[in-house]
Order: sequence, then C-alpha cells, then structure tokens
Amino acid sequence: MQALNKFSLSPVFCLHNGAVVLRQDQDSVTIGLLDLSNIVLRCRLSHAVSAQVRNNGKGAVTFFELITQDDFNRYISVLFSKEKNMGIKIPDVQERKSVSENEAEALLNALVGTALKAQATDIHLENNLVRFRICGELVKEIELDSDRKRALIRRIKLLSHMNVVETRKAQDGQFVFKTNDLRDVYIRVSCVPSVGEEESVVLRLLDTRRMPLLLDKLGFDDEQLEMLRALCRCSDGLVLLCGATGAGKSTTAGAMLQEIRRQSIDTKKILSLEDPPEYVLEGVTQIQIHDGSDLGFHEMLRRAFRQDPDVIFIGEIRDSQTARVALQAAMTGHLVIATLHTGTLSQAVLRMQDLGAEPALLASVLKAVVVQKLVQRKLYAQIRVLTPQKEDGVLRINHAEKEVS
Repeated sequence: MQALNKFSLSPVFCLHNGAVVLRQDQDSVTIGLLDLSNIVLRCRLSHAVSAQVRNNGKGAVTFFELITQDDFNRYISVLFSKEKNMGIKIPDVQERKSVSENEAEALLNALVGTALKAQATDIHLENNLVRFRICGELVKEIELDSDRKRALIRRIKLLSHMNVVETRKAQDGQFVFKTNDLRDVYIRVSCVPSVGEEESVVLRLLDTRRMPLLLDKLGFDDEQLEMLRALCRCSDGLVLLCGATGAGKSTTAGAMLQEIRRQSIDTKKILSLEDPPEYVLEGVTQIQIHDGSDLGFHEMLRRAFRQDPDVIFIGEIRDSQTARVALQAAMTGHLVIATLHTGTLSQAVLRMQDLGAEPALLASVLKAVVVQKLVQRKLYAQIRVLTPQKEDGVLRINHAEKEVS
C-alpha cells in the first residue's frame, strides 16, 4: 500500500490566509478558515490536498469549517511550539528574518489573545517556556525553541520602546494591545537578566473586561461589602490593601475609588499615584510614577497636596519616605488607600513599622486592613476594621473573614 503523505501548512501561510489544519485521516483533510467565503483560497487548498494526500491513487477530500479568532490563535500557538517545528527549514537568510518577524508578531497576538480568553493576569517567558498565571497559579501553555523565544522577546521590546539589544540590564515598559473586538488592553512588561538563560520576561495584562471594577462583582460577601462601602464613606484615615502579586489588590482599589465616586456623586477630588496605572479610571486624576527621578512616589505624594485632593490612592508603599508621607496625608483630612505586599494583618502592621511608622501614629490613622489571596482558584479575603471605643478609649478590632468563590 502506498504510504500516506501528511498534509501541512507552513506557519507563514496560516498567518497570511487565516487557515489551519484541524484534522485528517486516510480519505479527508479538514481545514479551519476564518473566512469561509474566500472561494479562491478554498480552491487552492482543495487542489493542494488532493495532490499531496493520496490513498490508492485517489486524492483526499477537503472539508472546511469556520473557526473563531480565538480558536485560530490557539492553533497558531501550537504551530509555533517547540515540538511542532523541529523540521521546518528556511534556506534564505533574508526570508528567514522576514518569516521570524511575522511569526513573532502572530505568536504574540496568539498568546495574548489566548491569555485574555483564559482570564490570565500574567504571561511568563522563561527557560523557553510560556506560562500563564490564572487565578494565582502558573499554567504551562507552550514550549518554544530558542530562536522563536528570542524573536518573540525582540517583538515585545520593540512594542514596549525598550532597547532591543540590551540583555544584561533590567528594563520596564508597556504597550497597548488591541483585541479582535477593538478594545484596548494595557500590557506592562518587565525584562530582567537571568542566570542560565538570556532573559526572563513577564507581561502583566491589565484588562478591565476580565474583572469589572465594581465591589459587588469581585467576590466579597455581603458583610464584607458593607464594610468596604463604609470605608469608602470615610473622610480621612489609611486603608491598606494587602496580598501577594496577582491577588487583586489594584482591582479592589479601583473598585473602591469608583464606589467613592458613586457615593459622593463626583463631588470629591480623587488622585491616584501608580507605577504604572493599571486601569483607566473615569473621574480619577491618575499620575504616572517614575522612580529614580523627581516623579518618584514620595516626591509626587508631597506635591499631591497642592492638588487639593480628598482621596489619594498610592499604588504601593515601598519605602520609608512614601510610608511617612502617606501617614501625614491620612492625618491631615485625606482618605488614603494604599497597597502593601504582605499576607496578614500583623505583617502589614510590622511592615509599616519597619518602614519607620511610629506605632502610636499608625494606630491613630489606620482604619482597616484588607488581605486578599487566591487559594485553589478561590478568593480568600479578610477585612479587619479598627474602631476606637468611646467608653474605654481602647482600640478594638472588628473583622469579617470568609472564603468566597
């Protein structure tokens, strides 16, 4: 019996024509198309299949199916994976460069599109692996060969306005990704040199569609929601939002700022200091922070007082100067909401004290600590509100903690 020829399409052909091979057997090949109305393309593919895939002298039949852009992205990601591309050869050097650039652009689009569909918060590129952080856990997506990984990183650096040839120094940047439905997703990029490989690259996907900025949509229970809304009504004091990277601190902060806008009917001046802004917040004056310049957190926080704010959001308290100015703002009639990388209430207090906050001063301005984490893809939230009791002057702690999905 004559050996069957396996029908395949090159990655470049797939990219330019919106076509991928879905499945095949001895008598037929099924091809997925983004546009079923392209008669010319269907005829070309049918002739190619009939000529290449033959069984007992007969050409195979070609079937076509309509596929979505998301499915196309997923198939393209597999085409570019290490296991699927060991035999691809491009003889011409200039053609290799052109194909590499096209592949890198399409691969990045495919990875970001797939990550958004999976509701991932981050994309990690390390040791030729591409992994998505989904609900706090890293999940392997594909493995790339070294050439494709380097081409992909070059593409990311170009979009992020980084130095493409620099691999020995850390770089940060960002770019805007336009989805198939023409909405913008902001992507924050971090590149750092790593032992044993050229670079480790992490893309943070800032997609408001993934998580609406509404308190009652984040997973808090009724008791916790009431406590958060009460905090949004405070006129001064400090609220700390704590948790690990990817726990949803910035999302909770954005939802609280929108709740403050709603409650005050846009009568309060809200100022946000972030590095960089993770969401575009309507009605909030957002300031991009640049560390190492006169636009650092503590310097911009000092200047923020001249903007006559009612509410100040600090993207992260990361040094003693920022901690000190945040406490001063909370003491002088401002509501300050800030994030902190700690995992418990006690760690939050200790961290603030380690940054130079006096215990008595901290106790007088700290209104609440919100601790968030994701455990087995479920949100575990603790909210502890500190309230002074008039009868004995002792600082009491009320808290509501409950695992919510």
